[in-house]
Amino acid sequence: MPTKEQVLALYEASKDYGRVGEALGVPAGRAYLIATGMPADAGDALAPDELGRPGAIRGSTQHLVHRGAKADDPSTRETAHRWIERRAASDAPMRRAAAARDAAPGEVKEPEETDVATVLTRDHDQVLALFKQLKTIPGATTGGSPAHLSRRKSIADMVSLALSKHETAEQQELWPAVRQLFPHGGSVVERALAQEQEGKSLLQQLNQLEPSDETFDDVVAALEKATRKHVAFEDQVLMTMRLTVPEEARRQLGDRVRRARDDAPTRPRPRAPKRPAKAVKATGAVVAAVDEVRDQAGDRPAERRGRAVQDEEASRPQATTPGAEATTKRQETP
Repeated sequence: MPTKEQVLALYEASKDYGRVGEALGVPAGRAYLIATGMPADAGDALAPDELGRPGAIRGSTQHLVHRGAKADDPSTRETAHRWIERRAASDAPMRRAAAARDAAPGEVKEPEETDVATVLTRDHDQVLALFKQLKTIPGATTGGSPAHLSRRKSIADMVSLALSKHETAEQQELWPAVRQLFPHGGSVVERALAQEQEGKSLLQQLNQLEPSDETFDDVVAALEKATRKHVAFEDQVLMTMRLTVPEEARRQLGDRVRRARDDAPTRPRPRAPKRPAKAVKATGAVVAAVDEVRDQAGDRPAERRGRAVQDEEASRPQATTPGAEATTKRQETP
């Protein structure tokens, strides 16, 4: 029987247990067992200390025992995908449960902290969570189905609604306070307003596109990039505010921001005034009233909370007849 030292010396020279086995007159799998103390046909999910053993191979070792064997991943077979789709489609309760899930971020329970940094950071987190969900749904450029495109349209409209209200509230309450409280506050505010103007223009483009348009995906990507850039800038502003503005003043400002956000328009308007605060508030009140009428009169995608039109239809309870499920009893296996 070859020794461990002999096997490892030959393996270091060739990096091939097949050749090592031929040289020593033993099967390749046995040579691997002698060198490492691990069977070649065992599970391949090895612990770090096992992978660190001299002669250990990262990845599958079963070819050392089963000559000509090839790894077969059933998840790569189209027949397996079709079988899974048929099984899922035959389960009506599962379809209804999946369709009932929505993309709306979690609601904050009262009593809510009103520090302006906390209020605005929560807004940021909710919008970024919506962008994260958008990334998981195929679009027109990545083979999305009609249901996928409908979900993307709804979530994109949720982003539009949230950012429209958020940015109007900032222009009415946050940026006037920054202009007054910060050294060189005017330059900080002008930079913030330029970023928000870019975001509003992208939102307006997005609202005019259908999700089946390939440009829709490009605008979504550009909007996410612009939003993340603005959030990073605003986080620095809020950090400075935490360090320099008294806590009670921050809470009062946060409460004003919340009230302004609740009464703000629900659609982007790049041409609306961004200063002074009185003009923003006056215009926002009129526009918000118009938006409310439009929201009530139309079928706004955001109202589906990220569900597709098809999902809402599937989520409605449907009457079943005795024996209706018997037709799905036999399933073709992949």
